[in-house]
Amino acid sequence: MHIFGGRETPAVPGQGMAYDQIRDRLDSALTAVFTEDGKRTVLYYMAQRYSVSLEQASRDPVQLEYALTNLLGEIGWMVVKRKILERLSGQQMGNDLLTVERTSLREAFGAFHSLMSGMRSAFVRM
Repeated sequence: MHIFGGRETPAVPGQGMAYDQIRDRLDSALTAVFTEDGKRTVLYYMAQRYSVSLEQASRDPVQLEYALTNLLGEIGWMVVKRKILERLSGQQMGNDLLTVERTSLREAFGAFHSLMSGMRSAFVRM
C-alpha cells in the first residue's frame, strides 16, 4: 500500500534539511516507543551490531528496517514502524498492522522528501 504516494526525489540543494527532519522524526518515534533511555539502548545496539546510526537510518530506511527487525523481531519492528509512519505523515494509523506491514518505509521517506521540497519551493516563491 502506498499511503504516501510518490517516489523518491533526486538529490537537490537543501535536501539535507529533509534528512534532518526525518532524523528528528525517527528520534521522536523511537523515544515515544522506548522512552529516552530505551531509545539510547536501541541506538547503541543498532550501531554496535549493525553499524547503523540514527543519521544513517534517516538516509537509508532499508538499513533501519534490517537492524530493527533483527533487534526487535517482526512484531517489535511493526510497532516502531507504525510510530515512524505516524510521525512522518502526521496521522494516527491505529492498530492496523496489515497497513503498516504493506507500507513502504522507503516510499514514505521519498514522499516526505517531496513534501519538504515542495514546501521549500513555495517559500522561495513568496
